Amino acid sequence: MIRFNLKYGKSEQLLYLDEKNVMDVLEGKKVEPVPDEKQAVICAMSNPIHSPTLDKIVRPGEKVAIIASDITRSVKSQVVVPLVVSELNRCGIADGDMVIVVATGTHRGHTVEEHEYLFGRHIVSRIKVVDHDSRDESSLTFLGNTSRGTPVYINKMVAEADRVILTGGIIYHSMAGFGGGRKSICPGVCGFNTIQKNHKLMLNPVEKGGGIDPRVGLGQIRENPMAADMAEIADMVKPDFLVNVILNDDGQMVKVVAGDYKSAFEEGCRFAREAFSVSIKEPADVLILSCGGYPKDIDLYQATKAIENAMYVIREGGVAILLAECPEGVGHEGFYHLITDFKTRRQREEALWEEFTIAKAVGYILTLGMEHFDVALVSKMEEKKVRDMGMIPVSSLEEAVGIARNKLGDDFKAYIIPHASTTVPFLEK
Repeated sequence: MIRFNLKYGKSEQLLYLDEKNVMDVLEGKKVEPVPDEKQAVICAMSNPIHSPTLDKIVRPGEKVAIIASDITRSVKSQVVVPLVVSELNRCGIADGDMVIVVATGTHRGHTVEEHEYLFGRHIVSRIKVVDHDSRDESSLTFLGNTSRGTPVYINKMVAEADRVILTGGIIYHSMAGFGGGRKSICPGVCGFNTIQKNHKLMLNPVEKGGGIDPRVGLGQIRENPMAADMAEIADMVKPDFLVNVILNDDGQMVKVVAGDYKSAFEEGCRFAREAFSVSIKEPADVLILSCGGYPKDIDLYQATKAIENAMYVIREGGVAILLAECPEGVGHEGFYHLITDFKTRRQREEALWEEFTIAKAVGYILTLGMEHFDVALVSKMEEKKVRDMGMIPVSSLEEAVGIARNKLGDDFKAYIIPHASTTVPFLEK
């Protein structure tokens, strides 16, 4: 028997499996954190990729918009943003000529306390901080249409700034290929209608069979229509500089890229691909997925990223065992209702075409997976809610493995993925 300790909330659960049942344990490369986060950011800004340094870009008296991630993204903004502000000060930009625009996309705004948590009280007391509001048409300006017909409405403070600096983090994204880079612009500071039109590009038109456009997915950027449209929208804004971080499974900074917003982003994506992807030769009958513990499994909406990352490496008719405490339950009503209120793929697609939200899309992607495999959820969620979502509620890994064994027989083959929210397995082509 092989023993595994898998993270579950702020604790662990034990798993014992016969050696014959274990195909492999899938983990990304062990990437050590940078020894000094502040120094890593300073070094990256001092050695930008395909770009002059900031002191060669900005001029005293210019208005500078710093676009920063909202509270739903753990991207070390409390480290990065103060250092960007400090460097701008050194370049002669006064505090009053800067604005931090929080790239909320369609998310809610923040309290003053949350702004202080994100950027530090010393920054919030000096620099104007504004939450983007995608539904406030008076705060937007129209820049034109993309080649795919997306009407581009952008936050006025960004559009009217002399210089625009992007901050954020790079991570695999199930729709945009990778987060970070141009996503600070779209959806970050775009109007609601712009975001709707752009995000619907992930869907395959019903007349073409529906589902997800086959060019959309984890790590897919170049042919991805949604990602390409985002890049075109960002080009309309013409960002002047980018600082993006990459974090490991434990939320530690392992890489900083800075410079030209396209080139630095591409370099960051290359690093993330090498660090977090795993190449495998064949799919498994069973996936045993730990999100990596709290906060990655704080609710089911967040936890299903583990399934998104691995759903293409499980055999038809297999079982995905998701270990996710979910102390806050479902996590997003739109996600829950997209799954439970509609009985067919077509109905869910029609709901997405009518009004697209990321929460609904995450629910939709999960249901596409569950058309091909069962999901046994080890959590503290109410059993009825789990069943209503089409999953099997279980109280322990042992019980979940028993369900897989009963369905697939004693000789099932499993991949164990201890950090499934960040590890991305790919089948070798």
